Amino acid sequence: MEWLCIDFLNSDWRDWRGSGRRENRLEKQEWLESFLQKWGLTAPVPAAEEVGTSLLQLREQMRSMVEAVVQGEAVKAENLDTLNRALALAPVHMKVSKGEGADYRLDQVSSVEGWPYVMARIASSFAELLTSQDVQRIKLCDNDDCKWVFFDESRNRVRRWCDDKMCGNLMKVRRFRERQKEKG
Repeated sequence: MEWLCIDFLNSDWRDWRGSGRRENRLEKQEWLESFLQKWGLTAPVPAAEEVGTSLLQLREQMRSMVEAVVQGEAVKAENLDTLNRALALAPVHMKVSKGEGADYRLDQVSSVEGWPYVMARIASSFAELLTSQDVQRIKLCDNDDCKWVFFDESRNRVRRWCDDKMCGNLMKVRRFRERQKEKG
């Protein structure tokens, strides 16, 4: 299951292999275009230097909430305030429309467009994740070089890495090499 909010949170990219390289993908036009297209959102893609502090602040506050949830702590009131302000950016109303054949569809629509709408959708996705899912499934990758946010869909909620083939294998190799050093 993919989540808009998790994709947004992971726009703070870190090199999972341990080089220490880090990249703020919100400053990359190509990433923003791809992000908007992937999630069916429309907004003018701002120049790198125009990425508002509001986007960065939303990501920071959401990241702080994820870290609190992962540690089993309560989310801070100021984080919830930031989330609620983002939710209020684009009030929505319900609209019934004709679907295929005799079917009808119920959609949420908003009169707001652009980045305020995108931010509200991100906040809505995050609010849904916090309120309608088991928060114990929200995880941070155990690879300290990665710290990617992911939703653990494993049956017993024991997944530790964002990707078993990348971070999982890397961490297993690192542990193996540590054990070999200790032996020799």
